[in-house]
Amino acid sequence: MQIINYYQGMIDAGKLSEGQQMPTEEAIGALFSVSRITVRQALDGLAQAGYIYKVQGKGSFVASKKAGMQLNHLIGFSDEMRSLGLEPSTILVEQSLMLPTEAVAKALNIDVTQKIYFLTRIRCADGVPMAVEKVHMPFYRFAGIETQDLSKSLYALLKEQYGCECSKAVQSIQAGAASSHDAKLLKIKTGMPVLCISRTTYGMDGAPFEYVDSIYRGDKYIFNVTLEK
Repeated sequence: MQIINYYQGMIDAGKLSEGQQMPTEEAIGALFSVSRITVRQALDGLAQAGYIYKVQGKGSFVASKKAGMQLNHLIGFSDEMRSLGLEPSTILVEQSLMLPTEAVAKALNIDVTQKIYFLTRIRCADGVPMAVEKVHMPFYRFAGIETQDLSKSLYALLKEQYGCECSKAVQSIQAGAASSHDAKLLKIKTGMPVLCISRTTYGMDGAPFEYVDSIYRGDKYIFNVTLEK
């Protein structure tokens, strides 16, 4: 659609900057000589593509650019965000001690009778919710971690307090739609596109120490991979 292509080009070229209010529906309709229904459809398309976001009663605004995440190397969320010039922060939503499911026990190479720590955390960049992480870690390896500040970099904490350092991770990525629960945490609409990432992280000893299910906002991320022959 002409309207979508026009404003995508304006935003990509930096002629409309992050946070800037979009023209009104009336102004866009007059510019392109189209109906308000057509304008609304175009704005919905721009929102779904992550170029703009809507604020009830105020209008549409240019969204922040997507974070380009590298899949070629293992790096924590906090360090990744800082490398992009963004300030990371974490909101701890839930923490508990529980028994793992069979799938989690298998990923962590433990028995289903062995307890794990379960954490739900919202990862933010410049105060904007970017992802929801559901972290599973074996209790025997990190006993007492609930007394630590879990709103900061988990990898830094594990290294400093438990001598546990990442050596590699195996992860899978698939497209999904935000559930009502995750949408509320991420401050997006239910059903919006998300990236569902499952990751098992291994320590220097070769043993898995973390299994994470993460929901990343589809409008905030581009994952980049360098392929070499």
